[in-house]
Amino acid sequence: MKKFIGLLFVAFLLLPLIGCNQETIKIGVILPDASEERWANQDGAFFEEELAALGEGYEYEILFSGGKEDKELTNAEALIARGAEVIILTAEGSGAGVAEMVAGEEGVTLIAHDRMAKSDSATADYYTTFNSWEVGKAQGQHLVDMADENGCSVTEPCDLAIFAGRTADWPNATYFFGGAMEVIIPNMDMFELINVSTEDLLALVTYVDDNGVITEANFDDDAKAVLQDAMATVDTDWNAGTAGTLAAGLVATLDGDYSSDDVYVLAPNDDTSAAIRLEFSKLEGSAYANYYTTGQDASNTALASLMGDTEAGQGTQTMTVFKDTSKLVADSVQIAKNIIDGEAWDTGVSEGPSIDGADTAYSPIDTLTIDDKQVTYDLIFATGYKDENDPAFDSIDFTPYK
Repeated sequence: MKKFIGLLFVAFLLLPLIGCNQETIKIGVILPDASEERWANQDGAFFEEELAALGEGYEYEILFSGGKEDKELTNAEALIARGAEVIILTAEGSGAGVAEMVAGEEGVTLIAHDRMAKSDSATADYYTTFNSWEVGKAQGQHLVDMADENGCSVTEPCDLAIFAGRTADWPNATYFFGGAMEVIIPNMDMFELINVSTEDLLALVTYVDDNGVITEANFDDDAKAVLQDAMATVDTDWNAGTAGTLAAGLVATLDGDYSSDDVYVLAPNDDTSAAIRLEFSKLEGSAYANYYTTGQDASNTALASLMGDTEAGQGTQTMTVFKDTSKLVADSVQIAKNIIDGEAWDTGVSEGPSIDGADTAYSPIDTLTIDDKQVTYDLIFATGYKDENDPAFDSIDFTPYK
């Protein structure tokens, strides 16, 4: 009997610890893979900071899916079981499974963070993203501005290579591409397209000539179809290896001496941009005199290049679009708080157009270029977004920009 009472006493002492593990939560976050820089050290860290700052009454849990969609579903089930009223999801793929699960749970709201989550029958309630169309426009505008500045014209067109993100990454990749095409196609007469397969890309040009420029405002299913057809043959899958393979195939067709010429390359993001320019550099003595290319995400490699270190920068990248993920996280958390507090969903965020029926919030973007290192320093390093003492930036003298 004494032994039984003793066991009960031990169990009583352990109750607070057990309760800690079983504590109900209000907000659940599901991110893709803790081994990836973006999700572990950027969004993951920012979510921890933002959610902790909400204080008592907004209990939360952050889970990672390890790159597996089945784990994503298990995570969603666990969060709902713990009482989550809001789930913030960055989907591994389409997010269809979680979208359908949440749609079947009364009192649970789904916020798609950075990537849309939807199936044929269910869509996230809210979507937080950067204005992908404007990202694409910034990329296209950089190439057009540089080409114009360097004298590219109808009589002396400059070489242009086009690459896209993952076509299946809807709507992000299509909007990036569409925004870039909105700027580039009306200026195609100053370029000569050098992609290996150009049929679908030229069909897009013809579509625009017949129907007018595709914009975010007039975007429809026909525009989506023609844009995605054009993307298909230049789809990098957001993968550096795939981008490098596509670029290698293109470079293999370049058998002239380009040492007096410029080339303009639409690269969808920083990782693919680095892989593409590596292949172009293999032209060696006959390489282009000047190489202008785009990106997005402000990766360490891109930033090193923009600040003048071509070795750490893996060649020259002339622009990137900086999307401050801390602001994107803040928007997702703000919407979650609004829902829990019973406030209007868009209180404190910038509302964008509804996408796939999901109310959408747009986070701000900034353009960084190689010819204005001060802006890069001020937005990236002076703010503490990146640490200038990081080994990735060892060869850069930041003194002139302080």
